[in-house]
Amino acid sequence: MKVFIYGSLKKNKKLHSYLKDAKFLGYASTAEKYPLIISKSGWYPYLLNYPGRGFRVKGEVYDVNYTLLKRLDRLEEVPHYYKRKKIRVKLKSKTCKVYVYIYGKKRKFLKKELLDEF
Repeated sequence: MKVFIYGSLKKNKKLHSYLKDAKFLGYASTAEKYPLIISKSGWYPYLLNYPGRGFRVKGEVYDVNYTLLKRLDRLEEVPHYYKRKKIRVKLKSKTCKVYVYIYGKKRKFLKKELLDEF
């Protein structure tokens, strides 16, 4: 299963060790624009569920097994905090569907500065 990583799980970020058993497939960007914001603490990024707004977000794609996917779900507090859904990303000049952890609809967050990368 492929997962798009855009935040603290990326290479050289604090939580990347969770992906030590995953296969790195490459750098990617979302096929559609999404709003990406940073928490007040500056530590957590949020990809908001408003496709078509913001930027094509840059990240990394990993191939994970079911056990690791469920571990990531627990880390991201699915379904209480983040939701896991499938989106399209551009990976190595191809478009593919991958899982991503996306924050629920909080319209007030759209007033924050939108980014294309964390």
